[in-house]
Amino acid sequence: MKYTPDGYGERCRFDAFCKTVLRNEARTHLRDLGRQRNREIEFIALSQQELDKLCTVDEYPSDSILFTVYGYTLHIRDELVAAAFASLPEQAQGI
Repeated sequence: MKYTPDGYGERCRFDAFCKTVLRNEARTHLRDLGRQRNREIEFIALSQQELDKLCTVDEYPSDSILFTVYGYTLHIRDELVAAAFASLPEQAQGI
């Protein structure tokens, strides 16, 4: 007759339980990864319009040149346009 130490059967059951829990956790993790992969889109697959929705540009008052025309304040960001507007005579600017 073979000798089995005390608690051997209990240890075997605990070992089987641990293996079952780990196997089920691995299945759950792989299933969740699959769901995540189906929902996500790579940046390279996005169109330019979709990429533009994801970014913002900070605008500061110092980035534009101010002109007052007919009581309204114009914020012109392009330096070439601002230079062209400034070179107009005052009557054409509406001052």
